[in-house]
Amino acid sequence: MNNPLIKPLLLVALVLVLPLMLLALRGESFSSLVDRWQANPPEHWQMFVVVSAVLASDVFLPVPSGPISTLAGNQLGWLTGTAASTLGMTVGGVLAFGMARRWGWPLAERLTAKGQLDNMTHATSQQGGWMVLLTRPLPVLAEACVLLVGALQMRWRVFLPALFASNLVVAGIYSALGQSAGQRGWLPAAVCISIALPGLVAWWWKRALGLRNERL
Repeated sequence: MNNPLIKPLLLVALVLVLPLMLLALRGESFSSLVDRWQANPPEHWQMFVVVSAVLASDVFLPVPSGPISTLAGNQLGWLTGTAASTLGMTVGGVLAFGMARRWGWPLAERLTAKGQLDNMTHATSQQGGWMVLLTRPLPVLAEACVLLVGALQMRWRVFLPALFASNLVVAGIYSALGQSAGQRGWLPAAVCISIALPGLVAWWWKRALGLRNERL
């Protein structure tokens, strides 16, 4: 239990599983909830605002962007759903990065040896953009990466293009999934896939990095 990712992953799992448990206690399935929601959806502008606001709150709460973007694509269509999700994820990333850049450096100086901190800062300046790009689809790792590169003072002109490009791709893929699934009648399955797949990829990546570090 000394793995630093265990607690965040448990928190995310709780956030994802708790609503399903409440539905089960009420005798309602997730599929029937989605069907009822599809039959009486909110107005498009309301949906756009809600999706963007919820994803922007990721800086404060462990918000699963995959299922939200999938539902956005189903209700708003691919283009508008992509725009709403991209806006929300980008605002959340900018807020997290800005706070880490403003207040994270003093904490990093306290907790990290000077030489190690210099090495991390140099690595961030060289590869930080790719780190942001590659971790955006992954729960926990995405937020951790933004906070890390912010604390290590990555430049805004490097961070913003990487953040926006990755968010645009992720939002586009999930929105396309939601639109296609809604048209074919398997939206509940698509939402479950969008929840499970990023978590499995994040677990695999963390495990692969751990095995590589052990060999080194």
